[in-house]
Amino acid sequence: MTLQHDVFTFEELLGVLERLEAPPGFKSELLHGEIILSPQGEEHSEIILAAQVAALAAGLPRWRATSDVLTPFPEHRNGFCPDVSVLRSSAQRGVKPRPAADIAAVVEVVSGDRGANDYGVKVAEYARAGIDAYLIADPLQGTCKLHTRPLDGAYETCEDFAFGDTVRFTADDTEFVLDTSDWPRLS
Repeated sequence: MTLQHDVFTFEELLGVLERLEAPPGFKSELLHGEIILSPQGEEHSEIILAAQVAALAAGLPRWRATSDVLTPFPEHRNGFCPDVSVLRSSAQRGVKPRPAADIAAVVEVVSGDRGANDYGVKVAEYARAGIDAYLIADPLQGTCKLHTRPLDGAYETCEDFAFGDTVRFTADDTEFVLDTSDWPRLS
């Protein structure tokens, strides 16, 4: 489902997105000025929870591993709600929408759209924003792709992992360890 209207300003679209009640099993985001809905299944929930548990195991307080909090990227009229945002130690609790400068790492779980936005637009936006690490978990392929070291609007490194591997990365001077051995796959 897509909602586009050239009359809305970016700020108005963000307001609509913040008030929008997506149908059960869907997440809403803003992509190039269009509100899109992406399906979310049980597999998403399991992987999201695993990422949040890894943040807790790294010693972060619960509020620094958020889920589905709107983050605007006004330059390209995007407003993403990452599956997991790991907030920097300098971030303040309860800020909405969440500025990209507050985010140290993002985990996105690929949806039924086969991840075109996760593998494309979001890689570029998160790198331009200086987000230290971006992990794409793909239950359709049983793989992860880890982007790290943002520099001049692009990630310098990209590593591939299979579900079953241990994924390690550092963001905001904190090491994160994700055991993907029990992450579910979609068939």
